Amino acid sequence: MSRRIIEFTLLQNALDSISQAVELLAWKDIANDDSRLKQAILLTAQACELLLKERLRRVHPSLIWEDVDKYPRLDARTVGVERAVSRLKQIGGIVFDADDLKIVTSLRNTRNAIEHFAWKTTREEANAIVGNALSFAIDFAEKQLDTNIAYKFRSDDTWNHLLEQHADFARNHGWRTASGMKAVGKLVQECSFCNGMTQDLSTGACSLCGHWERLSTADDGASDEVTF
Repeated sequence: MSRRIIEFTLLQNALDSISQAVELLAWKDIANDDSRLKQAILLTAQACELLLKERLRRVHPSLIWEDVDKYPRLDARTVGVERAVSRLKQIGGIVFDADDLKIVTSLRNTRNAIEHFAWKTTREEANAIVGNALSFAIDFAEKQLDTNIAYKFRSDDTWNHLLEQHADFARNHGWRTASGMKAVGKLVQECSFCNGMTQDLSTGACSLCGHWERLSTADDGASDEVTF
């Protein structure tokens, strides 16, 4: 009988963790909110670290190791979040937004507290941490790794459930999406479905929730003039 091999690449490993975090936040499979948020934070922190390492691997695989001379020994330490960010900036030439660096640092500190010590925070703060971090992870994967994570969750209602159930994520990711659209010159308006300023005026599609509606134009025969 052949043995079944379980194998995840760095990217697949990260995507699996994000998928589990999204499922927790969107569908609330764990009834206890405190436990659900804790698990979602741990999964998102793991995913962010793996995504950073995957980007570092694409610069050069040896950079993942704390001591590059020990590459590729599996018994040697790999870099943590702080060192990964530092190498991506100094060697990979990647520019990180200051707010994103704060998000990554806050997430790392929270993860360390959960895994190695006692953890105490407000539910509002926990929601803010995981909402901001999840948005960063999805944005980083798309821009730096050419991987559209959100697309996977649009095959069913998971993505829209996430936007509805997690206000911090919806607000943060809506801002990221709108900023990205404006940066490339797209004209946007508020989406009537998710209320994000992310509906593309040229296509009628919302880049945040995926909702589409036909936009009226002068060619429709409608007129902006009101006569009496």
